[in-house]
Amino acid sequence: MDQVTAANPDVLMDDAPRCGAKDRAGMRCQSAPMKDRKRCRVHGGLSPGAPRGQKNGNYKDGHWTKEAVEERRFIRSLLKTGPAL
Repeated sequence: MDQVTAANPDVLMDDAPRCGAKDRAGMRCQSAPMKDRKRCRVHGGLSPGAPRGQKNGNYKDGHWTKEAVEERRFIRSLLKTGPAL
């Protein structure tokens, strides 16, 4: 009987993609990644990532939020294409 991955029961173990995280020796992890993720459960497949915005403990002032960066890019593009003074 063929083995199926515990993380993704729809994929056979031999055909499953691999996690790919590297250890200290430079070898890649051979575990199958979690379903809809690129890494296995040991290398962060269970984690959805850090919280966004003020929910993150490292949040300072919002200078690097997606909206602030996008606004600065827009202003910069207006300045580049605007009339010369």
